[in-house]
Amino acid sequence: MDILVLDVGGTNVKVWSSGEADKEKFPSGKEMTPAKMVEEFKKLNKDRKYDRISIGYPGNVLHGRPTLDPYNLGPGWVEFEYHEAFGCPVRIMNDACMQALGSYEGGRMFYLGLGTGVGSAFIIDGKVVPLAVGDLKFHRGETFDHYLSRKGLERYGVKGWRNAVVDAAAQLKNVFFADYVVLGGGNSKKMEELPPDCRRGGNHNAYFGGLRMWEDVALQEGVLAPKMENPVPDPKHEEKQKAAADAAATEPGNDPFAADRPQALSIPTIPRLLA
Repeated sequence: MDILVLDVGGTNVKVWSSGEADKEKFPSGKEMTPAKMVEEFKKLNKDRKYDRISIGYPGNVLHGRPTLDPYNLGPGWVEFEYHEAFGCPVRIMNDACMQALGSYEGGRMFYLGLGTGVGSAFIIDGKVVPLAVGDLKFHRGETFDHYLSRKGLERYGVKGWRNAVVDAAAQLKNVFFADYVVLGGGNSKKMEELPPDCRRGGNHNAYFGGLRMWEDVALQEGVLAPKMENPVPDPKHEEKQKAAADAAATEPGNDPFAADRPQALSIPTIPRLLA
């Protein structure tokens, strides 16, 4: 079974057929309609065979269909007939959920996507729960998106942004009783040291999520999607993460949380936001 995966973004549409090495992309933006996306996709893949399509969509998806047009793309996404346009079965999932699904390694996982905006999802025992954490108030009346988005990175600088990510990850892990937090999205690579109980994801996990969207069909046909291997455990992992979190808490710089962070509260798994 040949599956192609599309991750639709406000800047580019990324296309995978077998992994990160063969990723292709084309520009999106305010003029990108679903019909134009299919047209550009077919230009890239005119000689490639595929049986099914997975799409990561930058907005709410209900019963496998978008419910609203994205604010950063053109119109027409809700009523569009995707399977007819592509000529094969199509499954659509929120883009953050698709990356979360590709990052999942069991148990309770909270996914925090760090990109242009903030994506989020929660997976418990294999069930994907879409979220919109970016819209929630986080600190001093401002939202998670205000601090953790690309504009937040520009607003507070790398040091302040990293400190905000550390606090957000700790807070969200505790609120959702998560076993671990995956930091995904294009800006996750800017976290040199990961907060406690966090793992690094990335846009490439959208490909694995797209494959997993068809796992039920693959099992019926006797074809298993590629299995992602877990990272090799580091015996000093917890010690390194605690040191990184302590350093972030005391590191000087443009830290939006410095005035509200009690220095005596250094246990990294307890949220340090006590405004």
